[in-house]
Amino acid sequence: MVLVSGEPKILRDVLLASGRRVKLYRRIVEADGKTFERDLVAFGSSVVIVPVLGDGRIVFVRQWRASIAGWVLELPAGRVEPGEELLEAASRELVEETGFRAGSLRVLGSFYVAPGYSDEVISVVRADGLVEGQSRPEEGEVLRTVFMRPEEYLGLLGKETLDLKSIAGVLLYMSTG
Repeated sequence: MVLVSGEPKILRDVLLASGRRVKLYRRIVEADGKTFERDLVAFGSSVVIVPVLGDGRIVFVRQWRASIAGWVLELPAGRVEPGEELLEAASRELVEETGFRAGSLRVLGSFYVAPGYSDEVISVVRADGLVEGQSRPEEGEVLRTVFMRPEEYLGLLGKETLDLKSIAGVLLYMSTG
């Protein structure tokens, strides 16, 4: 174990690669008179939405993800674009991916997705008072709407491909009522 007596200091970030949604940096840090490097993915903020129907079911999406070349059953989610407010992004992503509009939105909590290599902070937003409409997925998004109770979703752990942001979102929803 390494104990640090002072606050580590970021000396500089070196841009290694830049994509459409992410940037890869090498961060140079000094701590206790020594320097070290860490690679990090800069992404920013995102939202995951827990859309709750009047009968207690939640609206999920089964989405094909290029990164794993397969389907994932997950909550609607997406990036908070520069200059966009958190709840504005949640409303936009909900409509894009499911077609539902929310009568009310409420932030349940926020957490880092993978602080070992990414700066992404994701906020879990509960959506109530849903009104069904037409979805408008972004180009390249392939998804299907799925309705199920939170317990049913968690019952799929180990049986179907799920993702941690959705598992965390469902658990946070269940714990906050």
